[in-house]
Amino acid sequence: MRTKENRITDTQEMMLAFIEDYILTNSRPPTFRDIQRGVKISSLSMVSHHLDALQEAKQIEFSEGSSRGVWVKGLPKPGDFVRVPMVGVITCDGEHGVPTPEADVLRSADDWIPVARSLVGNVKPEELYALKASGESMIDAMINDGDLVIMRKSFEYKDGGLYAVLINGKDTTLKRVFKEGKRFKLKPENPGMQPFYVDAKNAQLQGRVVCVVRAM
Repeated sequence: MRTKENRITDTQEMMLAFIEDYILTNSRPPTFRDIQRGVKISSLSMVSHHLDALQEAKQIEFSEGSSRGVWVKGLPKPGDFVRVPMVGVITCDGEHGVPTPEADVLRSADDWIPVARSLVGNVKPEELYALKASGESMIDAMINDGDLVIMRKSFEYKDGGLYAVLINGKDTTLKRVFKEGKRFKLKPENPGMQPFYVDAKNAQLQGRVVCVVRAM
């Protein structure tokens, strides 16, 4: 709930949402002209008026000397986040899921999410993709139904890591993986579920979990 001091109008709410969405989509702020067109404001002077009100309400801040100087307070700066393509669903409970997407699929993805660079470390953005978790088998790993799991395509295998596993070329599931001889143990992170085993020749590790973005 907004206080009396930072209350804003419906038009200013729309403007704030437009600016935030523009930044997250384009990795840069909009110009005043972009805002005028995007929110259908009658004139640039009215855009300036509403932006002044948003600044007074402590919702935005300005950078001097730039036509793209509007920034939403609390939003990461462009260098602080990476855009990760959202490519599908990964089932935690052993049903059909999404195999590792090819490079052209990542480039043409319609949906992208901003992820703080601090969460992905030095991983190159082109190595990352996002999957929506479905199911309850990984709740003790803090992966709940509906969370977004940020995956890395290329990785060095580490026993006990969280991986997307393609089984028999058709079923993809998210599990903690251990190598035991010629087979993998796929362990759910749910006390009510038991681990199961798959021959290594029938399992392909498709991606390793880098981080998790909580569902809103």
